Amino acid sequence: MMYFKKMVFLLASSIVMGLTAQVNSFTPSNIIGGMGKKLSIVGKGFGTSQSNSYVSFFQESGQYSDANTSKSFKYLSWSDTKIELEMPIAFSGKLKVNVNGTDYYSVDTLHVMANLGYRSANPLVYDYLTNNNKRGGYTWYIHTTYWNNPLAKKAIEDVFAEFRCKTGANYILAPFPSSANISLSDTIHLIGPDPSLGAVGYNERMWTSCILGAETFYSISAQGLRMSDKQDWYFGTGKAPAGKTKFRYVLYHELGHSLGLGHVNELGQSMYPSVTLLPSDQWSQRDSITSQEKEAISHLINLSKTFSFRACGVLPMENYKDCKDVYGLKTGIETTQSIGSLTVYPNPVNSELNINYPISERVQVRIFDLQGRLVLNTSFISQEINITGLNAGIYSLLLTDGSTILRTNFIKN
Repeated sequence: MMYFKKMVFLLASSIVMGLTAQVNSFTPSNIIGGMGKKLSIVGKGFGTSQSNSYVSFFQESGQYSDANTSKSFKYLSWSDTKIELEMPIAFSGKLKVNVNGTDYYSVDTLHVMANLGYRSANPLVYDYLTNNNKRGGYTWYIHTTYWNNPLAKKAIEDVFAEFRCKTGANYILAPFPSSANISLSDTIHLIGPDPSLGAVGYNERMWTSCILGAETFYSISAQGLRMSDKQDWYFGTGKAPAGKTKFRYVLYHELGHSLGLGHVNELGQSMYPSVTLLPSDQWSQRDSITSQEKEAISHLINLSKTFSFRACGVLPMENYKDCKDVYGLKTGIETTQSIGSLTVYPNPVNSELNINYPISERVQVRIFDLQGRLVLNTSFISQEINITGLNAGIYSLLLTDGSTILRTNFIKN
C-alpha cells in the first residue's frame, strides 16, 4: 500500500513537470542590443505559438521589461522548443521567458556588450545622423576654455580622431573656438565646461522629424557635450594620477552617446554607467573604444550614409577624405606646415572685406559660419572679397597657400 502511494506521487510529479517550460540555452551568449541581431533561445514548453507569451530582458532600471514592451519586440519565430527574435536594448542578465503568465529564467547570463539606441524596436527606427553642416556631417565647437588649454585641446582632437578612424563618423572640429554657453536652441554642437553639472559629463541631443508620405524621418539637429567644471581633470593618456578624473575617457563615454550608444552594465565597456568610480576606474586607463562599441556605431553610421529619404533638406552623412584630419581642412593638400593669424579690415564689415595677403590664384579663401558650414570658397584673385550675400553674424576665414593656413574671425553687419 505504501509502495502504491509512492508510485502515484511520482506519476503526478511527472505530469506536472511535463507542463513546465524550461530555458536550456541561447545563442549567441555575447550580443549587441538594438542592432537587429538575432537571438535564438532553445528549451521546451514554450507553446506551439507565441499567443500571450513573451521574452523579457533585464533593463537599466533594475527591472525586467514589462509585458507590453516585451510583446512589442520583433519575434522571428516561436515554437515549443525554440524562440528567435531581434535583440532589443537590454542590460546583461538572465533571460526570462513568460509562458502564459508564468516566468522561467535561464541558468546562464546573456552578456549585452553594447546597445544602439532606437526610437522603435519593431520595426527598428533610429535618430539618424545626417549631412548637418553641408560638409558631410557635423561640426563641433571647442569652448574657449578648452581651446586655450593645449592639453585639453589635444585630448579632444585625439578622441575625435579615434571615433572618426574606427567608425567612419564624419564629425569635424571647427577651426576656431566658441565662448557660447551650451544651448541646444543655438543649434551649435559644442564641447564645453559646465560649473553646475552634477554628473562628470553629459551629452544632450535635440532631434527633429520630417514627414514624407507615410514615412517619418528622425535625425539629430543639435547636441551639447557638457564636462563638469568641478573635476580635477587629467588630460593625458593611460592611467589618471590619484585624485584626478581622466578627461579623455569621460569624453569617450559622452561622444559614444552622441553617436547613438546607450549604457551597458558589462564590465570593461566604455558605456558602463559609471566613468570614474569603482569598478570603471579599473579599465578607464584604456585609450580606445571597444570592438563592440565600434561595431554598433559603425552600423548606425552606415545607415546614416545610405538612407534614401529626401525631404526637408535632409541629406545622408558623407565619407571623409582623411580620418585624422579632425578639422576637415585638407583639400588637395596632404599636409600643412603651420597655422597662423591673418589681418582683415574693416571689421565689422558691410560689403567688401580686405585681406592683407599677396594675391595669388593658388591661394584659396574659405569662409565658414558659426555652425561650421562653408559659405564661400574662392581663389584669392583680389584682396577685396565681396560678402554682401552673407547674413549678419560672426564668421571664420581660412586662407591656404599650400603650406600654411592663416585664420581670422570677422563680423558681418
